[in-house]
Amino acid sequence: MNGFFYWTYDNTADCLMLCSETTNRKIRTALQGSMLNPSAYAATECEADEFIFYTQIEELIEHCDLIMPQQRELLAYTAVAARTFLLPTQPKSWFFETTESDGPHAAQPYPYLVQTRLKQTQQVISLLSFAGDDTVADCLLLEEELNLPGLQLKFGQPLRIFVNRLQYLAAADYASEPYWQQQSA
Repeated sequence: MNGFFYWTYDNTADCLMLCSETTNRKIRTALQGSMLNPSAYAATECEADEFIFYTQIEELIEHCDLIMPQQRELLAYTAVAARTFLLPTQPKSWFFETTESDGPHAAQPYPYLVQTRLKQTQQVISLLSFAGDDTVADCLLLEEELNLPGLQLKFGQPLRIFVNRLQYLAAADYASEPYWQQQSA
């Protein structure tokens, strides 16, 4: 490896990790072996655009009430890794209600936060959308878990869903005031 950081799959932890050559630090993602494409099983250098995307995610979720502070790093690195290493799957849209709006638009740059509603229970599910197109979005679960027939996910794990099942969340819908603004009030 020429760089300082690289991605590699860890058999013991059963997840993809970002590793540092200089500090030997290993940062977990929520991507298990069954979710990964074959390129995830070889050490792969981390590219500069991946750190830029990580920063975009961090800025998006920095004041997000939907995510606990200790979950942010896991979520951000999982989204970054998923763009490259996620095994393509079929959308799981049949579990979710179609929205009144036509969902997030392709012009909306990734990442962004969305919600969907379960058909059977009407429970609202929050997601981080990190990639997609006009039809389908790749998302990460922001709930502690989601248990549906044939689909069991934990926080930060991926889900592919049709965009007509998603409702875009504006910052005012999920963000608390930054800490420094709370202190000056």
